[in-house]
Amino acid sequence: MKKSLLFFVSLCLMLALTTSFTACGGGGDKEGNGKTDSHLISKEKAQDVGDWVLPIVENPGDFDQVEQLDIQALLAREDVKVVLIDFWATWCEPCKAAMPHLEEIYQDYKDKGLAAAVITIDVKNSTLERMIKADVEHLGVSYPIPWDYESKVKNSYGIGAIPVTYLVDKEGKIRYEHSGFTSKEIDMPPLIEALEELLNE
Repeated sequence: MKKSLLFFVSLCLMLALTTSFTACGGGGDKEGNGKTDSHLISKEKAQDVGDWVLPIVENPGDFDQVEQLDIQALLAREDVKVVLIDFWATWCEPCKAAMPHLEEIYQDYKDKGLAAAVITIDVKNSTLERMIKADVEHLGVSYPIPWDYESKVKNSYGIGAIPVTYLVDKEGKIRYEHSGFTSKEIDMPPLIEALEELLNE
């Protein structure tokens, strides 16, 4: 009896740790969007990215929108074919684990038409602003970090858990969506496959 109870408790702990590593905040992949993680969402079923502008809290690269990110202005640029959007926060370890891998993809594809915006949903205060900037420097990323400190954009997409990664096509349609992060080997290949499909459309 004690062995069975010990096994059950151990199993529960393992499941809890796995869940906490893959996503922060509860939730997961949305149901009913008609795709698997390795396939694009059809244009007919794809959600519009919306029309929003966010302040940029940190801009470590050569991004030309220095003070704010206007998603529609970004999509209108001739050199931009696809926008990668990711939601993260300083308290979300899976988010931060994914960010260097998103940076690799950004570096590999930015000259082929990829732009990236990795949006923090931390609340607005000076302590968190310092933490955001410290994380960006530590993680070595070069894409801009917009600040959705009131979670308006996050909520408009119906996001529960983070990280959530999107690919937005030139027409402003969200064509790829993935929640959580497990490892580079599991999560990045479907994203790259979808990105290459979109760049070749």
